[in-house]
Amino acid sequence: MTSKKEIYEYRVPFQIRSYEVNSRQEASIASICDYFQEAAGVHAHHLDFDISHLQERGLTWVLYKMHVRAERFPKRWDDVEVITRPSSGDGIRAFRDYELLDSNGSRLAAGISQWMVLDIKTRRPVRMPKEVLEMGIEQKEHIIEPDKSPVDAAEGESADLQEITTAGLHDLDMNRHVNNVAYIRWVTGFMPPKLVKGRFCSEVEIQYRSEAVSGDRIGHAFVQENSEREDEIRIRHTLSKGGGRKQIATAVSCWRLFSSS
Repeated sequence: MTSKKEIYEYRVPFQIRSYEVNSRQEASIASICDYFQEAAGVHAHHLDFDISHLQERGLTWVLYKMHVRAERFPKRWDDVEVITRPSSGDGIRAFRDYELLDSNGSRLAAGISQWMVLDIKTRRPVRMPKEVLEMGIEQKEHIIEPDKSPVDAAEGESADLQEITTAGLHDLDMNRHVNNVAYIRWVTGFMPPKLVKGRFCSEVEIQYRSEAVSGDRIGHAFVQENSEREDEIRIRHTLSKGGGRKQIATAVSCWRLFSSS
């Protein structure tokens, strides 16, 4: 029988691979999102409630929002650990918290995701299944407070739409749609070098609005906004498909200066 402790908290170890790091030999915020997503899947499978179990009932998990903040980035071959904790949420959304810890147990990054259950035939959200609601986990304090308000799109004359890539078969997940982290890579990986030179993406909040499939031409529009930190720039993004006619995601990213030390 699964204990409340196993439901509430789950730990998954990772080692940073060479193909997951940048030129500074550090994992990116997109790589951290990969670790979080994998840990969530492992935990859901452990609870007999992952995507494959839902699909047997004509349902599937869909990620509505993801918000990640990185304090430090692990380096190549570092041993790290993800701690993840789910909560049953509000009946429509289920929340899941994440922490990325180094080998000493110090926090490297934190995140929260908001999930919905989708009816595969109607492609519409449905109320959380009874089993999820009956887990009885009520987390009063999240590691990042979940924001239920929409993530606004990039707007303004400077938000010129640029076609950045075409979704391919390698981008697809088990639902045969573009994987959630691919959106984050598109948001953070196609910025003008002059704008983000000497900076790293320390935070991203993304709202998933529509599915993308192999062959979709992906557009990216962004605008720079004021930030509360002097050493940081804040960017608002819109990802679209079909020549900009259909939004697939909106996001906000923050970029901080690399330390001079």
